[in-house]
Amino acid sequence: MKFFDFFRKKQLGEESHTVGPVILSNGVQLSKELVPYLHTIEKSALPFIQIKASPEEKLSLTQSKFGGRGYWPTGDPYPTDTNGKYLFLLAQLNFEEVPPLPGYPQKGLLQFYISTNDLMGLNFDDPTAQTGHRVIYFEEYGEARAEKDFAFLIDVDFSFVPVNRSMGLAFQEQTDYIGSLDLRFEKNFGEDCMEFTERFGEKGDDVGEELCDNFGCDGHKIGGYACFTQSDPREQRAGHEEWILLLQIDSQDSDIVWGDAGIGNFFIHPEDLKKKDFSRVLYNWDCS
Repeated sequence: MKFFDFFRKKQLGEESHTVGPVILSNGVQLSKELVPYLHTIEKSALPFIQIKASPEEKLSLTQSKFGGRGYWPTGDPYPTDTNGKYLFLLAQLNFEEVPPLPGYPQKGLLQFYISTNDLMGLNFDDPTAQTGHRVIYFEEYGEARAEKDFAFLIDVDFSFVPVNRSMGLAFQEQTDYIGSLDLRFEKNFGEDCMEFTERFGEKGDDVGEELCDNFGCDGHKIGGYACFTQSDPREQRAGHEEWILLLQIDSQDSDIVWGDAGIGNFFIHPEDLKKKDFSRVLYNWDCS
């Protein structure tokens, strides 16, 4: 047996002793309780793009951003909700600025708009119906065609929106594991997170805390596992189990606030993403 194989078997709990700490590629160190599940944890790995948002006012119309003014073709009707009210530009992703992520666009602008009502565009009956939100993709765009006069938005009340100022975005490739709040936890481990922690008896609370702290998958991101303060909305809708995370925007200090320090998510079916069809994106946000 090669030394590497012997070492991995010890990490997997196939030997009676462990060899030093077990650290994942994202820098998270596993407790001794989770070391026997290393193989399952490593198989759960998902690449994602971590987003860092910082207040920045001087952004071009085509740069990636949360809030602010984005690209819009001159003369085209600006996005509105079903009541004809202008929507708020929640986010704009310029994929030429984003590291490549398998299955996601490698160019173009992807925009996320939401309503300014008290539910911030949420549709409880059908969160994929773009009645209070819109997801719009421009595969081709140009500054010469961009609308530069947004005077028609000046009198719109954008006070009830989660993003309170223009935010510039920076991107970094990362790896997610487990997704303790994501419905795929059960797919990876054969049972939900609460049932899994019961395996550890009196250590169950400690393992649950470890899963929440290290594998809660919060923050701003493209792809990977999702985070929630309540529950995964895909669990409540048949046929949505395979939908993947398109964009997640978390609360951040006073700059981004979803209700009571909540979190917002957008999900899409992989086939729709492959076709760059963003007409039925599931939008959800929740708070504690």
